[in-house]
Amino acid sequence: MSPQIQSRILIRHFLTIFLPLSAFVGSVVGAIYYQQVQTEKVVLKTNELGKVDLQKKVISGDFHSAVSDLIVISKENELQKILEGVDGEKQALSRELLSFSQYKKLYDQIRFLDGSGKEVVRVNFKKGEPVIVPEEKLQMQAKRYWFNDTLRLNEGEVFVSPLDLNIDQGKIEQPFKPMIRFGTPVFDRRGQKRGIVVLNYFGAKLLDNFNQAFANVPSQGMLLNADGYWLKGAKSEDEWGFMFSDVYDELRLRKNRTFGKAFPQAWQQISQKESGQFLTAEGMFTFTTVYPLLEGQKSSTGAGQAFAPSQNQTDTKSYYWKIVSWVSPEMLTTKSNRFLSQLLLLYAGLVGLIGIGSWLLARASVNRQMAQLELRQSEAQLRELVEREKILKTRLSSQIRNSLDLNTILSTVVGEVRELLQIDRCQFLWCHQEDESTSFELSQQACATDLPEPLGCSPIQNVEALSEAVLQGNLLCFDDIATDPWLDFKNRNLLVTLGFKSLLIVSVQTQSGRLGVIVCEHSRALRSWSDDEVELIRGVADQLAIAIDQAQLYNQSRAATVAATTQAEQLNQVLHNLKQTQAQLIQTEKMSSLGQLVAGVAHEINNPVNFIYGNLTHVSEYTLGLLELVELYQNSNPNSTPEIQAHIEAIDLDFMAEDLPKILVSMKMGANRIREIVLSLRNFSRLDEADMKPVNIHEGIDSTLLILQNRFKQTSVNPGIEIVKVYGDIPLVDCYAGQLNQVFMNLISNAIDALDSYNSQRTLEDIKANPSQIVIRTEFRNPDRITIQIVDNGPGMTEIVKQRLFDPFFTTKPAGKGTGLGLAISAQIVAEQHNGAIWCISEPGQGAEFWVEIPISQSSKLASTNVATLSRI
Repeated sequence: MSPQIQSRILIRHFLTIFLPLSAFVGSVVGAIYYQQVQTEKVVLKTNELGKVDLQKKVISGDFHSAVSDLIVISKENELQKILEGVDGEKQALSRELLSFSQYKKLYDQIRFLDGSGKEVVRVNFKKGEPVIVPEEKLQMQAKRYWFNDTLRLNEGEVFVSPLDLNIDQGKIEQPFKPMIRFGTPVFDRRGQKRGIVVLNYFGAKLLDNFNQAFANVPSQGMLLNADGYWLKGAKSEDEWGFMFSDVYDELRLRKNRTFGKAFPQAWQQISQKESGQFLTAEGMFTFTTVYPLLEGQKSSTGAGQAFAPSQNQTDTKSYYWKIVSWVSPEMLTTKSNRFLSQLLLLYAGLVGLIGIGSWLLARASVNRQMAQLELRQSEAQLRELVEREKILKTRLSSQIRNSLDLNTILSTVVGEVRELLQIDRCQFLWCHQEDESTSFELSQQACATDLPEPLGCSPIQNVEALSEAVLQGNLLCFDDIATDPWLDFKNRNLLVTLGFKSLLIVSVQTQSGRLGVIVCEHSRALRSWSDDEVELIRGVADQLAIAIDQAQLYNQSRAATVAATTQAEQLNQVLHNLKQTQAQLIQTEKMSSLGQLVAGVAHEINNPVNFIYGNLTHVSEYTLGLLELVELYQNSNPNSTPEIQAHIEAIDLDFMAEDLPKILVSMKMGANRIREIVLSLRNFSRLDEADMKPVNIHEGIDSTLLILQNRFKQTSVNPGIEIVKVYGDIPLVDCYAGQLNQVFMNLISNAIDALDSYNSQRTLEDIKANPSQIVIRTEFRNPDRITIQIVDNGPGMTEIVKQRLFDPFFTTKPAGKGTGLGLAISAQIVAEQHNGAIWCISEPGQGAEFWVEIPISQSSKLASTNVATLSRI
C-alpha cells in the first residue's frame, strides 16, 4: 500500500475518533455551563427576594421601635408633674430625656412643646453626645407643619412625618440631614390637651442600615417614595428630588430625577404591584412595598418650606415606600462569563488531549489494520489450498443426506469427485469374494465429456497387485505410473499400455461387511496428488461407507414398514368393524329393551285407562241424576228435619252440586291425557312395525318431545328451554319409524345436554337476555327428499370436535354422562338404513345445527350416503 493511501487512511481514522469525542466533550461543557447559569439565576433571585423582604421587616421594626419610645416619653411622671405645675420638674425631665438620648442614639432632638408651640424641654444630639438646650435657646415652633399636624390628634394617636430633609432657617440643612418626626399630643389628668412630645428620628440611621444590606453584593438597593423619588438611590445626586424646587437653583435639576424616568418599563410594573421580580433589558428588578404606619398613626405630605403647613393628610395605606433591588445586565452575566472563560480554557485543554489521543489511536488502528490485511492475505492463500476440499466434502454430505437410494448416492459421489478434482474419470466398484476368487463389479462411473476415447476398463481388474492392496485396505497413490517404484516392471508396462498415467485408489469398508473401491484416474496427462486431495478422498470413502450402511438400513426398514403398515391397516379395519358391531349390538339391545318396556307399560296402562275413561261417562250421568233427585227432594220438602239440615250444611251441598260436575270433567280430561301419552309411547317404540312403511315424521318428533318434556320444562332450578317447531308441508316418508325416532331422541337429547351445560356457566341475567332455544324445522330439500333440522343456540363446537362427532365411543360429556354411541348409531341409521345423510354445522359461540336428509321413497336414493361435515349454508 502506498504512503499516500496510508496517510489518507490515517487522517480519516483520526477525524473519525477526534470529531465525535470533541463534540461529546463540547456538549458536556455546554451542559455544565447551562446548568451553572441556571443555578446562579435561581440563587440570585432567591437572595434578592430575601434582601428586600428583610429590609421591609427592618424598616417596619425601626418605625415600631420609635413609636414605642415616643409613647414611653409621653407617659413620663416628670412630664405629668410639669403639666400639674410642680416646680423643678423641668430639670428632672431634661435629665431623663438626656439619659434616654444617650442610650438610644437614634434621635437628633427630643422635645416637649406646650400648646402654644413653645419648646419647654429639648435635648439635642450633637457630635455623638446628647446635650440639654438652655431655656434661653428654646424656640417657638407653632408654625411648623409637624407641630400643627400632631396637635390636632386625639389622645393615643401618633403623627409620623414623611422621610425628608431637615430645613433650618428656611433652607435645606447642609450637609443633608434626613429626618422622620414622631409626635403625639400630651394630656393632663383632667384630659386637657397641654402640648406635644416630638422625636426627630435620624433618617440617616435607617438609610445607612439599608446601604449595608446591599454592600458587597452585585445588586444595588433603592428606597423610593410613593411618587418614585429616590430616598436612597444608586447615585447620591439622584436622591431627594421631591425636596427641591426652582428656589434652590444649584439643586433644581434633582426635581426631574425619578426612578420612573430612569427605568420607565420597570416603574410601570413596580408602581402597580405590591411585590415581585422580573427581568427587562435594563436588568433584573426585585421589589416590595413597605407600609410602616400602624392603625391609629397619622401622617401628611409635609411642607417644602420651614414655616409652611402640610399640603395633605395621608392615611396608613397612602404612607408607603418601595424597596427595589436592581441587578444590571452586566452584573447578571459577569459571573457566568467568568465561568465560561474557565470552561473554554478547560475545553481547549481537553480538545488538545483528545487530539493527541486520537492521533495515537488512529496510528495504532491503521497499523493494526495493515497487519490484519497482511494476515488476511496469508490466510487467503492458505484457505485457497483447502477450499476445494471443503467444497467437495460439503457437496457430498448434502447430496448423500438428500437421498437414501444407494445407486443415487454412488452416482453422486463419483460425479462430484470427478468434477471437483478435475480428473478424467472416477469409478466405484463393488468387490465380490466367493470362495477363493475375487471379482470387481463396476457400479457407477463419471468421465470427462471432452475425453477423446474413454477407457473401457478398470486398472484393478487387470492388475493383481492392485487388487491385493485394495483387499488389505491400503490406499494407493501414483503420480506417475511409468516411474513409480512400488509397481514392478510388468505391472507398470501393463498400466501404461492401458493408457493410465496417474491413479488414486482407496477402499470403502462398510459395517455390514461389503467392500467397495473408489478409483480416480488420469490418462491425458500426469497428475500430482496433493496430501489434501488424498485426505479428501479418504474422508469421502469414510462418508460413503456410512451412507451405504444407512441406505441398507433404510431399505430394510422400508420393507419392515410396508409389512407393518399392511398389518396395521388390517387390524384397524377389523377394529372398526368390531366397534361398529359392538355399537350396533349395544344400541339394538338398548332400544329393544326400551321398546319392550315402553310397549309393556303402554299395554298395561292402556286397559285400566280405557276402563276408567269408558266408565266416566256413566258416572257423570249417574251423578247428574242423583243431583237432580236431591234438588227435587228439596223443592218438594222444604222443611227438612234438623238432622238432615245439619248434614246438608256440613257437606256444603250447594258447593258440592256445583263442583262435582267440574271434577268429573277434569277426570275425563286427565284420562284422555293418559291415553294420548300411551299412544305416543307406542308410536315412539313402533315394535309392531319392523318393516319400512310410509310414516308421518311430525308424529315421531312430537312423540319424542313428549317423552323428553320433563327435561325442558322450567323449574325452580332449571331455567327451561323453549321448543320452536317450524313444520313444513311434507308428505309421508318411507322409513323405519322406530329407528328414525331413535335418531330424533339422540339429537334432541344432545341439544338439551349442551344447553344445560352452557346455562351452568352463564349468569341469570345472561340467560334472561338470551334464553335457551331449540328449533325443529322440516322442509323439502329437493322434490324427492326432505330435511329435518335441529338447531340450538348453545356454546357450539370446535372444528376438531366436529371431525370426530360420528366416531363410535367419542363423547365430550363427563364420565358417566354419555357413551359416545348416540351420534354414531344415528349416522348409521340415516346413512345405511335409510340411504340418507347427516351432518353438523357449528362454530364456537354460534350454537349447533344438525341436518338429517332422507329420501321420501327408498326407490330414489341420495347420490352420496356418507356422513358429511359441511360449512354453514
